[in-house]
Amino acid sequence: MKKLALFFFLLPSFAFAQGGIGNTPRTDIVMLSVVARDSLSDLAFSEIMGLKRYAETNNVDSAALLLAYKDSGNTWTHAVNLSSTVERQYAADVIAKIEKFFHDYADTRKQYYTVYKTKETPSGQRHTYVIVHSSGKKQRTVNWVFYPIGDKLLLGSF
Repeated sequence: MKKLALFFFLLPSFAFAQGGIGNTPRTDIVMLSVVARDSLSDLAFSEIMGLKRYAETNNVDSAALLLAYKDSGNTWTHAVNLSSTVERQYAADVIAKIEKFFHDYADTRKQYYTVYKTKETPSGQRHTYVIVHSSGKKQRTVNWVFYPIGDKLLLGSF
């Protein structure tokens, strides 16, 4: 009898318990299969490491092919066009920032990869790769943001 009374006493606490973010579904996340998500995360990480190599050699021409550029309406619409001096300078600034960043934080540890719905691109997607960068006692968590433009995944910001 005591066990039955204990069961009825504890039942409401289990019945109404919620975990995580509650029971409201998130509408800003694009649901992908595990295979697709892992493939995209591998692609994004290889692009990050490619940008690191280009930054170490100051190869702006090759890095520009992996960088997205905002148009005047603040929409990520195309890869950096090296024939435009403004876009070339933007690419050089991003490469310098990446080079300094990896010099300060050499080690990387992948956290998670998500795809969000957004109005910032024609595709309506924003891919975010959260990576923890560290160097000795210093540690920094960075959101590497990619935008699918055409058939490429281009770095927008980090």
